[in-house]
Amino acid sequence: MKRGIFFALLCALTVGALALATVSAAFMRPRLALRVLFAPAEKVWFARAHSNAEIVAQANQAVVTVIATRTMRPQPANQTEALNPQQNLTPPNPSNDPNVQRGTGTGFLIDAGGYIVTNDHVIHGADRIRVRLADGREWRGVVHGADVATDIALLKIEAGPLPVLPLGDSDELRVGDAVIAIGNPLDYEHSVTAGIISAKGRKVYNNEPFEDYIQTDAAINRGNSGGPLLNQQGEVIGVNTVIRMDGSGISFAVPSNVVKRVIAQLRANGTVKRGYLGLTPAALTAEFREGLGIGELQGVLVADVAPDKPADKAGIEAYDVITQFDGRPLASTDDFFNQLANAQPQQTAVLTVVRGGKTLTLTARLEERDKNETESPTKRPAKAANAEPAIGFSVRENAEEISRTALTDEPAPEQASKVMVATLDPLGPAADTGLAAGQLILEANRQPIRKLEDFNRVIAALHEGNVLILRVSAPQQRLIRLVAIRVGGE
Repeated sequence: MKRGIFFALLCALTVGALALATVSAAFMRPRLALRVLFAPAEKVWFARAHSNAEIVAQANQAVVTVIATRTMRPQPANQTEALNPQQNLTPPNPSNDPNVQRGTGTGFLIDAGGYIVTNDHVIHGADRIRVRLADGREWRGVVHGADVATDIALLKIEAGPLPVLPLGDSDELRVGDAVIAIGNPLDYEHSVTAGIISAKGRKVYNNEPFEDYIQTDAAINRGNSGGPLLNQQGEVIGVNTVIRMDGSGISFAVPSNVVKRVIAQLRANGTVKRGYLGLTPAALTAEFREGLGIGELQGVLVADVAPDKPADKAGIEAYDVITQFDGRPLASTDDFFNQLANAQPQQTAVLTVVRGGKTLTLTARLEERDKNETESPTKRPAKAANAEPAIGFSVRENAEEISRTALTDEPAPEQASKVMVATLDPLGPAADTGLAAGQLILEANRQPIRKLEDFNRVIAALHEGNVLILRVSAPQQRLIRLVAIRVGGE
């Protein structure tokens, strides 16, 4: 009898301890607890994974190699064909044909029917795409859609059923969490590296508005682009996209929650449409707060409003502070652009605005954001993260800003360039040359610069130790000068 009572008491204590542990875990990581409790049986394995080896053994089956082949277009005799610095090209190619370039990247299956996520720069401009599965089979890949702003592309192969990788919740990530990267660096297929989350919310391309990169120290190299960054549950929490060639252990991935939004539109429409307000936001710095008497108000400052655009029609003015977007508080320009990224054209947005100490509620009907619209403060800079030498500055393309800053109504002939110096690295090779933000780049190595593609073409042909000669103009001063920069120098 006593033995039975003792056994019952022991069972009760054990069950109670397990229940207490489960409740504690649910309070500490509620989203993970919900996924484990309600996930399909085949996905519960991920939540129980105890080692990197177990995670990799399962996940590797859904990782693929993306092989993109491009035919070189003929160039004039005085120009040198240069690789797109964003592409993971790996010449020479097996055919030894100088007119063909072959590049490899990584991707992963998100659908048993053959949908694959990779980077746009991996497949951009490709004439033929082949996808090699983990079992060695190859299939023709078709681009179902791509989004340049986030560098995400969706491929489709006619195969199935196939193993898939689940997309996790990147908002749950904490700095210091362990992660695993799988990819094809330098054509070493299905290589695995491990590290931690180094930071969240990083900007790489000079504050591109829709950037929200995860930074990791997991080793990433050319060819890893488009591969998965996995958490300890075997879920994809990022798509490996960018590396810093001038650093070590600094790599960046597009968060999975961004990927989810982009992929949903690519699957439905083949393109990604974003709302457009037509204003230029600015961060509320201490200087702005003091000079404008704003105090501790949280929001984004309106620096400029484009005429006849949604913000203008809604009554938004320069120096307004937008504190809420559709009821969601704004604490930074990142918050503002994230809200726009989730908004659709023709959607009605309710904006809470503080003007002169008074709170206003304004309504704007969003338009579709065109790639040439200047709501974003900057464009992607010339400094490429994959293959480009260090030049010490970034550029942007902003024709409307140039015409506004010119001294006359009509820009001078030398101001025909739309490429402007955006930022300088104070310790980089351009720091002491006299180059300054706001200057227009008229020529680079004696090649006329009219648009960003012209500049990228010149920069892509450079190697460390080369000299870059720039002919630049300051619109406000009408001063044209030459600048010489030793590429990769200090």
